[in-house]
Amino acid sequence: MLLDHMIMCFVIIPPLIIISLLFKSSDPFSTSPMETVASLFVILIYFNKDLLNGQSAAKRIVGLQVMDRKTGQPANELKCLLRNSTIPLWPLEVLVSLLSPARRLGDFIANTRVEIADKQDVTLIFEELKRKKLTSLTWWTFLVGILYMGLLWYLLDYL
Repeated sequence: MLLDHMIMCFVIIPPLIIISLLFKSSDPFSTSPMETVASLFVILIYFNKDLLNGQSAAKRIVGLQVMDRKTGQPANELKCLLRNSTIPLWPLEVLVSLLSPARRLGDFIANTRVEIADKQDVTLIFEELKRKKLTSLTWWTFLVGILYMGLLWYLLDYL
């Protein structure tokens, strides 16, 4: 979990800095609509880190894979998004992980588990992305992710 987070921070923080510099509002205590939308899109990438065959970069390095508990197959895009939707609740995620080391909160919600898999070369992600076919499930996953990000933005803006 920690390695996943570290790698994703290296992936998403540079674009977030660039977005902030390009679209920053003149008011230091607010964000421009463009900055918000672009930032939410970049964060959506974080929530979809396991999009390819249930494996993020970190899972490929250590040899793990997110699996669907019902089918025993690699978790699909939507299940991985649901699993990662609990990331904003990370203190609760850590607590659940300590109480149930085999499954985190997101696994209970998405009905997934992480299993041992063959270690893979991380650079193969780029080849898989090139070959990835956008199915209706992929589009639904992005739609659900965008709605979820909008809800998070709304909640954070009004809390």
